[in-house]
Amino acid sequence: MVFRGRLSPEEMFPAGHPELRVHFPRLASGLRVRVVEAGNVDSPSVLFLPGWGCSTYVFRETLGPIAAAGYRAIAVDLQGHGLSDKPESAASYTLASMRGHVIDILDTLGLHQVRLAGLSMGAALAAHVAAELPERVLKVVLVSTVGFDGVPGLNLFQSTTPASAIPILPRIATRSVLRIMLNGVYGKLRPFTARDVDEYWAPTQFPGFTRAMRHLLHEFSWSAAFPMLTMPCLVITGASDKLARRGMVEARVRLCPSIELMVVPGAGHVVFDEAPDLVNSAMVEFFQGRRGQGLYLDPE
Repeated sequence: MVFRGRLSPEEMFPAGHPELRVHFPRLASGLRVRVVEAGNVDSPSVLFLPGWGCSTYVFRETLGPIAAAGYRAIAVDLQGHGLSDKPESAASYTLASMRGHVIDILDTLGLHQVRLAGLSMGAALAAHVAAELPERVLKVVLVSTVGFDGVPGLNLFQSTTPASAIPILPRIATRSVLRIMLNGVYGKLRPFTARDVDEYWAPTQFPGFTRAMRHLLHEFSWSAAFPMLTMPCLVITGASDKLARRGMVEARVRLCPSIELMVVPGAGHVVFDEAPDLVNSAMVEFFQGRRGQGLYLDPE
Protein backbone atom coordinates (compact mmCIF):
# COMPACT_ATOMS: atom_id res chain seq x y z
CA MET A 1 0.00 0.00 0.00
CA VAL A 2 1.31 3.44 -0.99
CA PHE A 3 -0.49 6.64 0.00
CA ARG A 4 -0.81 9.46 -2.50
CA GLY A 5 0.33 13.03 -2.03
CA ARG A 6 3.82 12.22 -0.78
CA LEU A 7 7.07 12.50 -2.66
CA SER A 8 7.82 9.33 -4.57
CA PRO A 9 11.04 7.46 -3.71
CA GLU A 10 12.54 8.84 -6.93
CA GLU A 11 11.77 12.41 -5.82
CA MET A 12 13.11 12.07 -2.29
CA PHE A 13 16.57 13.26 -1.28
CA PRO A 14 19.16 12.95 -2.76
CA ALA A 15 17.24 13.58 -5.98
CA GLY A 16 18.88 16.50 -7.74
CA HIS A 17 22.25 15.90 -6.08
CA PRO A 18 24.32 13.99 -8.63
CA GLU A 19 27.44 14.51 -6.53
CA LEU A 20 26.05 12.10 -3.92
CA ARG A 21 26.25 8.33 -4.35
CA VAL A 22 23.35 6.08 -3.36
CA HIS A 23 23.46 2.32 -2.85
CA PHE A 24 21.45 -0.33 -1.03
CA PRO A 25 23.78 -2.90 0.54
CA ARG A 26 22.34 -6.05 2.07
CA LEU A 27 23.47 -6.57 5.65
CA ALA A 28 24.37 -9.85 7.32
CA SER A 29 20.92 -9.67 8.94
CA GLY A 30 19.38 -9.86 5.47
CA LEU A 31 18.04 -6.30 5.60
CA ARG A 32 18.74 -3.79 2.83
CA VAL A 33 19.53 -0.25 3.89
CA ARG A 34 19.89 2.94 1.91
CA VAL A 35 23.31 4.58 2.05
CA VAL A 36 24.04 8.09 0.75
CA GLU A 37 27.64 9.21 0.63
CA ALA A 38 30.14 11.73 -0.69
CA GLY A 39 33.91 11.92 -0.84
CA ASN A 40 36.70 9.55 -1.79
CA VAL A 41 36.04 5.98 -0.68
CA ASP A 42 39.65 5.74 0.51
CA SER A 43 39.39 8.82 2.75
CA PRO A 44 38.87 8.61 6.53
CA SER A 45 35.24 7.70 7.16
CA VAL A 46 32.47 9.48 9.06
CA LEU A 47 29.17 7.64 9.50
CA PHE A 48 26.09 9.78 10.22
CA LEU A 49 23.12 8.25 12.06
CA PRO A 50 19.74 10.05 11.83
CA GLY A 51 17.27 10.32 14.69
CA TRP A 52 13.79 8.91 15.22
CA GLY A 53 11.64 9.53 12.15
CA CYS A 54 14.52 11.05 10.16
CA SER A 55 16.17 9.92 6.95
CA THR A 56 19.47 10.88 5.33
CA TYR A 57 17.75 14.13 4.32
CA VAL A 58 18.65 15.64 7.69
CA PHE A 59 22.33 15.54 6.64
CA ARG A 60 21.80 17.12 3.22
CA GLU A 61 23.88 20.20 4.14
CA THR A 62 26.53 18.17 5.93
CA LEU A 63 27.69 15.41 3.59
CA GLY A 64 29.22 17.74 0.97
CA PRO A 65 31.17 19.98 3.37
CA ILE A 66 32.51 17.04 5.38
CA ALA A 67 33.60 15.34 2.15
CA ALA A 68 35.23 18.59 0.98
CA ALA A 69 37.25 18.60 4.20
CA GLY A 70 38.84 15.30 3.19
CA TYR A 71 36.49 12.65 4.57
CA ARG A 72 34.27 9.91 3.21
CA ALA A 73 30.93 11.19 4.53
CA ILE A 74 28.31 8.44 4.81
CA ALA A 75 24.69 8.71 5.94
CA VAL A 76 22.33 5.79 6.31
CA ASP A 77 18.59 5.30 6.69
CA LEU A 78 18.37 3.10 9.80
CA GLN A 79 16.05 0.10 9.67
CA GLY A 80 12.43 1.19 9.77
CA HIS A 81 13.30 4.61 8.33
CA GLY A 82 13.44 6.28 4.94
CA LEU A 83 13.91 3.81 2.11
CA SER A 84 15.58 1.09 4.18
CA ASP A 85 13.82 -2.18 5.00
CA LYS A 86 11.29 -2.05 7.83
CA PRO A 87 11.17 -5.20 9.97
CA GLU A 88 7.72 -5.99 11.39
CA SER A 89 8.86 -7.39 14.72
CA ALA A 90 8.82 -5.02 17.70
CA ALA A 91 11.96 -6.81 18.95
CA SER A 92 13.90 -5.29 16.05
CA TYR A 93 13.62 -1.85 17.64
CA THR A 94 15.05 -2.40 21.12
CA LEU A 95 18.27 -0.60 22.03
CA ALA A 96 20.24 -3.85 21.73
CA SER A 97 18.76 -4.62 18.31
CA MET A 98 19.36 -1.10 16.97
CA ARG A 99 22.92 -1.10 18.30
CA GLY A 100 23.55 -4.44 16.61
CA HIS A 101 21.99 -3.05 13.42
CA VAL A 102 24.49 -0.16 13.36
CA ILE A 103 27.39 -2.55 13.94
CA ASP A 104 26.05 -4.68 11.06
CA ILE A 105 26.18 -1.55 8.87
CA LEU A 106 29.77 -0.84 9.91
CA ASP A 107 30.78 -4.40 9.07
CA THR A 108 28.99 -4.45 5.73
CA LEU A 109 30.54 -1.14 4.66
CA GLY A 110 33.98 -2.27 5.82
CA LEU A 111 34.33 0.61 8.29
CA HIS A 112 37.01 -0.77 10.58
CA GLN A 113 38.17 2.67 11.73
CA VAL A 114 35.40 5.25 11.78
CA ARG A 115 34.14 8.48 13.28
CA LEU A 116 30.50 8.38 14.33
CA ALA A 117 28.10 11.33 14.34
CA GLY A 118 24.48 10.99 15.38
CA LEU A 119 21.40 13.14 15.80
CA SER A 120 18.90 12.61 18.63
CA MET A 121 18.23 8.86 18.91
CA GLY A 122 21.06 8.39 16.41
CA ALA A 123 23.38 10.15 18.86
CA ALA A 124 22.43 7.70 21.61
CA LEU A 125 23.12 4.83 19.22
CA ALA A 126 26.49 6.36 18.29
CA ALA A 127 27.46 6.52 21.98
CA HIS A 128 26.43 2.93 22.66
CA VAL A 129 28.22 1.60 19.57
CA ALA A 130 31.36 3.59 20.43
CA ALA A 131 31.35 2.14 23.97
CA GLU A 132 31.06 -1.39 22.55
CA LEU A 133 33.70 -0.91 19.82
CA PRO A 134 36.35 1.44 21.28
CA GLU A 135 39.00 -0.10 19.06
CA ARG A 136 37.07 0.85 15.91
CA VAL A 137 35.42 4.17 16.76
CA LEU A 138 38.01 6.96 16.77
CA LYS A 139 35.82 9.94 17.67
CA VAL A 140 32.14 10.59 18.39
CA VAL A 141 29.87 13.58 17.76
CA LEU A 142 26.57 13.56 19.65
CA VAL A 143 24.06 16.17 18.47
CA SER A 144 20.78 16.85 20.33
CA THR A 145 21.17 13.60 22.22
CA VAL A 146 18.09 11.85 23.58
CA GLY A 147 17.95 8.34 24.98
CA PHE A 148 19.60 8.77 28.37
CA ASP A 149 17.31 11.07 30.35
CA GLY A 150 13.90 10.17 28.99
CA VAL A 151 11.90 12.19 26.47
CA PRO A 152 9.37 14.88 27.45
CA GLY A 153 5.89 13.73 26.46
CA LEU A 154 6.94 10.13 25.78
CA ASN A 155 4.26 8.70 28.07
CA LEU A 156 1.60 10.55 26.09
CA PHE A 157 2.88 9.22 22.77
CA GLN A 158 3.04 5.69 24.18
CA SER A 159 -0.46 5.84 25.63
CA THR A 160 -1.93 7.00 22.32
CA THR A 161 -0.15 4.37 20.20
CA PRO A 162 -1.24 0.95 21.54
CA ALA A 163 -0.56 -2.07 19.35
CA SER A 164 -4.21 -2.02 18.28
CA ALA A 165 -3.62 1.36 16.61
CA ILE A 166 -0.89 0.11 14.25
CA PRO A 167 -3.24 -0.45 11.24
CA ILE A 168 -4.53 3.13 11.31
CA LEU A 169 -1.25 4.94 12.04
CA PRO A 170 -0.47 5.65 8.35
CA ARG A 171 -3.77 7.55 8.01
CA ILE A 172 -3.20 9.46 11.23
CA ALA A 173 0.25 10.60 10.08
CA THR A 174 -1.07 13.51 8.04
CA ARG A 175 0.82 16.48 6.69
CA SER A 176 -0.78 18.67 9.38
CA VAL A 177 0.41 16.36 12.15
CA LEU A 178 3.89 16.43 10.69
CA ARG A 179 3.89 20.24 10.66
CA ILE A 180 2.88 20.29 14.33
CA MET A 181 5.75 17.95 15.17
CA LEU A 182 8.26 20.07 13.25
CA ASN A 183 7.03 23.18 15.05
CA GLY A 184 7.97 21.47 18.28
CA VAL A 185 11.53 20.57 17.30
CA TYR A 186 12.72 23.63 15.38
CA GLY A 187 14.19 26.58 17.30
CA LYS A 188 14.61 30.25 16.46
CA LEU A 189 17.31 30.17 13.77
CA ARG A 190 15.22 29.34 10.72
CA PRO A 191 11.70 28.14 9.97
CA PHE A 192 11.19 24.79 8.34
CA THR A 193 10.28 24.88 4.67
CA ALA A 194 7.63 23.22 2.53
CA ARG A 195 10.36 20.94 1.19
CA ASP A 196 11.29 19.95 4.73
CA VAL A 197 7.67 18.96 5.34
CA ASP A 198 7.59 16.99 2.08
CA GLU A 199 10.79 15.08 2.88
CA TYR A 200 9.92 14.23 6.49
CA TRP A 201 6.37 13.28 5.52
CA ALA A 202 7.33 11.16 2.51
CA PRO A 203 8.20 7.91 4.40
CA THR A 204 4.70 7.80 5.92
CA GLN A 205 3.45 6.50 2.57
CA PHE A 206 4.86 3.13 3.64
CA PRO A 207 2.80 1.49 6.44
CA GLY A 208 5.95 -0.21 7.71
CA PHE A 209 7.37 3.20 8.60
CA THR A 210 4.65 4.24 11.04
CA ARG A 211 4.70 0.75 12.57
CA ALA A 212 8.47 1.02 13.08
CA MET A 213 8.16 4.47 14.65
CA ARG A 214 5.52 3.13 17.03
CA HIS A 215 7.73 0.16 17.97
CA LEU A 216 10.66 2.48 18.70
CA LEU A 217 8.50 4.61 21.00
CA HIS A 218 7.62 1.52 23.00
CA GLU A 219 10.68 -0.74 22.73
CA PHE A 220 13.74 1.53 22.56
CA SER A 221 15.43 2.35 25.89
CA TRP A 222 14.94 6.10 26.21
CA SER A 223 16.48 6.29 29.69
CA ALA A 224 19.51 4.02 29.35
CA ALA A 225 22.64 4.84 31.34
CA PHE A 226 25.13 6.98 29.46
CA PRO A 227 28.00 4.63 28.47
CA MET A 228 31.62 5.20 29.42
CA LEU A 229 33.45 6.59 26.37
CA THR A 230 37.22 6.38 26.09
CA MET A 231 37.57 8.23 22.77
CA PRO A 232 37.21 12.02 22.25
CA CYS A 233 33.59 13.12 22.15
CA LEU A 234 31.96 16.36 21.02
CA VAL A 235 28.42 17.09 22.24
CA ILE A 236 26.41 19.73 20.37
CA THR A 237 23.06 20.90 21.68
CA GLY A 238 20.64 23.70 20.83
CA ALA A 239 19.92 26.31 23.49
CA SER A 240 16.21 26.14 22.58
CA ASP A 241 15.98 22.35 22.38
CA LYS A 242 12.80 21.10 24.08
CA LEU A 243 13.78 17.41 23.91
CA ALA A 244 17.47 17.25 24.82
CA ARG A 245 17.25 19.03 28.15
CA ARG A 246 20.24 21.31 28.52
CA GLY A 247 20.67 20.90 32.27
CA MET A 248 20.96 17.13 31.93
CA VAL A 249 23.39 17.47 29.03
CA GLU A 250 25.63 19.86 30.97
CA ALA A 251 25.58 17.64 34.06
CA ARG A 252 26.71 14.66 31.99
CA VAL A 253 29.53 16.65 30.41
CA ARG A 254 30.81 17.88 33.78
CA LEU A 255 31.04 14.29 34.99
CA CYS A 256 33.14 13.27 31.98
CA PRO A 257 36.06 15.63 31.29
CA SER A 258 36.84 13.93 27.96
CA ILE A 259 33.61 15.35 26.49
CA GLU A 260 33.51 18.79 24.92
CA LEU A 261 30.22 20.66 24.83
CA MET A 262 29.08 23.28 22.34
CA VAL A 263 25.72 25.01 22.81
CA VAL A 264 24.24 26.67 19.72
CA PRO A 265 22.26 29.86 20.58
CA GLY A 266 18.70 29.85 19.22
CA ALA A 267 18.87 26.30 17.86
CA GLY A 268 16.21 23.72 18.61
CA HIS A 269 16.48 19.96 18.28
CA VAL A 270 17.33 19.65 14.57
CA VAL A 271 20.68 21.43 14.77
CA PHE A 272 21.99 19.90 11.54
CA ASP A 273 19.10 21.64 9.76
CA GLU A 274 19.20 24.88 11.72
CA ALA A 275 22.91 25.71 11.95
CA PRO A 276 24.69 23.56 9.33
CA ASP A 277 27.70 25.84 8.78
CA LEU A 278 28.44 26.09 12.50
CA VAL A 279 27.99 22.38 13.09
CA ASN A 280 30.03 21.39 10.05
CA SER A 281 32.93 23.65 11.05
CA ALA A 282 32.90 22.35 14.61
CA MET A 283 32.93 18.74 13.44
CA VAL A 284 35.80 19.28 11.01
CA GLU A 285 37.86 21.04 13.69
CA PHE A 286 37.08 18.24 16.12
CA PHE A 287 37.98 15.48 13.65
CA GLN A 288 41.22 17.27 12.82
CA GLY A 289 42.12 17.79 16.47
CA ARG A 290 41.89 21.58 16.29
CA ARG A 291 39.30 22.00 19.06
CA GLY A 292 40.44 22.11 22.66
CA GLN A 293 38.42 20.24 25.23
CA GLY A 294 36.22 22.31 27.47
CA LEU A 295 32.75 23.59 28.18
CA TYR A 296 31.46 26.01 25.55
CA LEU A 297 28.26 27.79 26.57
CA ASP A 298 26.25 30.39 24.73
CA PRO A 299 25.57 33.75 26.41
CA GLU A 300 21.83 33.17 26.86
